[in-house]
Amino acid sequence: MKFAVLSDIHANGDALAAVERELAARRPDRVYHLGDLVGYNAEPERCVRWAMDHAAGGVSGNHDAVACGRSSGRHFHPSALTAALWAGEHLTPESRSYLAALPAQLAGEGGILLVHGSPTDPDRYICSAEQASLELSTLFASVAEGPILFGHTHVAGGFVRRKDGRVEHIPPGEFRLRRGEKALINPGSVGQPRDRNRDASFLLYDTDDRSAEWVRVPYDVEAARDKVLAAGLPVVFADRLRDGT
Repeated sequence: MKFAVLSDIHANGDALAAVERELAARRPDRVYHLGDLVGYNAEPERCVRWAMDHAAGGVSGNHDAVACGRSSGRHFHPSALTAALWAGEHLTPESRSYLAALPAQLAGEGGILLVHGSPTDPDRYICSAEQASLELSTLFASVAEGPILFGHTHVAGGFVRRKDGRVEHIPPGEFRLRRGEKALINPGSVGQPRDRNRDASFLLYDTDDRSAEWVRVPYDVEAARDKVLAAGLPVVFADRLRDGT
């Protein structure tokens, strides 16, 4: 079985539309999301509705939790909190209910485990081999026979623990998980990439040969930026789309 994993769409309807076209061409068996459907950008309802209609399942992101009222966002940067609260005000009751019901973790085909930030904490960033090594040693990680798919950092790639215990960085591109190895794999962000490549990013995973492929999709960045500015959201979020940071 082959499925697609999307993360950190962040209310970017233009990026999501481009990814939808790519998915239609590649025709995965399932689509999952790793949360943060909303926040930062100007089309939260469009992106939540897409998840409701097309995703086989997903997990909650920290921006989703604020938008639906499940979290106060007290640790958020002020501009990020402004955008998350704005998103909540522009969601229908049905979409807010969908966000409120999203779990912190979800198991899927091929022994995968879906999380937003990390297996132990949905708000934790995994940015280094040292952090990945700690997460891969937890009970949460031990129950996953396949890779753990995580988001939150907006950076495509991941980390693998080899049979000899070494933990190595996985660059985005193509990767195959060998038997006896454990991996944390990040699809990157659809709606606000932060790896200096502004193209939308998502992941294809094949459960038969345990292979992962990162896919980058160009989209109309200027249209997305214009919507951010027209909505009165912080200008910094429009600039990040242009710069891929």
